[in-house]
Amino acid sequence: MNRFTLRALRTFVTVAECGTIAAAAERLCRSQGSVSTTISEFEDQVGLQLFVRKPAKGLALTPSGELVALEARGLLAHADEFESIAGALGNAVEGELTVGCFTNLAPVVFANIMGSFAARYPQIRIHVEIGDQEEILDGLKSGRVETALTFDLGLSDQFQAVPMATLPAFAVLPNAHPLATRTTLRLEELAPEPMILMDLPHTREYFLSLFYALGLEPNVRFRSSSFEAVRTLVGNGLGYSILNLKPALSTTYDGTQIVNVALEDGVRPLKVVLINLKRVAKRRLTMTFQDFVRGFLINWSKSQID
Repeated sequence: MNRFTLRALRTFVTVAECGTIAAAAERLCRSQGSVSTTISEFEDQVGLQLFVRKPAKGLALTPSGELVALEARGLLAHADEFESIAGALGNAVEGELTVGCFTNLAPVVFANIMGSFAARYPQIRIHVEIGDQEEILDGLKSGRVETALTFDLGLSDQFQAVPMATLPAFAVLPNAHPLATRTTLRLEELAPEPMILMDLPHTREYFLSLFYALGLEPNVRFRSSSFEAVRTLVGNGLGYSILNLKPALSTTYDGTQIVNVALEDGVRPLKVVLINLKRVAKRRLTMTFQDFVRGFLINWSKSQID
């Protein structure tokens, strides 16, 4: 039976994150020799080579090391939570949680969630990683991120997705566009017009698929990975876009005005979901965050449909 300690696990995870013995030793306030010995003993205990030593480049995790690092992070998170619970039985939940957020959700709703959550649970410290869908999923698979607020795009069977809100797609038009006064539009009417595509992994495929499902080919004129750049390009009359998120204001960063128009075609909406790896057990902190976000988004999503 392996009897490695939490200290050895923490040392291993720190070296994996830092990439060198020297950087890990500095973070852990230990000598390089002590850290190196701990890593060698830990590899002997688990019976695996966890790192590839690269002269002048430090250490890189082996495939086995990546799997062990994922499990080790989970064990350490549970150990930290257990310590908090044991030290404060009967008191409010507390501890640290790393949450990922899809980049477009961050300014539209996630900052509001964070502010409200901090006011409700001041003892919980949230660390945030913001990125596109590929970056979010990589963060979860590596163990850097424990849960993430994102869309139901590109999710494999290894992820558990808890639905939080459903957001219909809509057309975004410059204020002076001839179609901007309409209450609804068909994608067939928009397809010949110059399109400004929200160009992020999985996101671009979703928006294009709305047209392809109807046998249409959109006229993509510009692409951008920036949500606000898409809106600003539309505001300046360079085309239309299709989005699922409505900021509180219809004014773009440069002061131009845009209009949101509902679509008639019954196109597939996007679901906002909170995701985590199925193989990693949810901690009490994660469940607390999940329940709070669900309640928050019930009210927020109404403003997105109106």
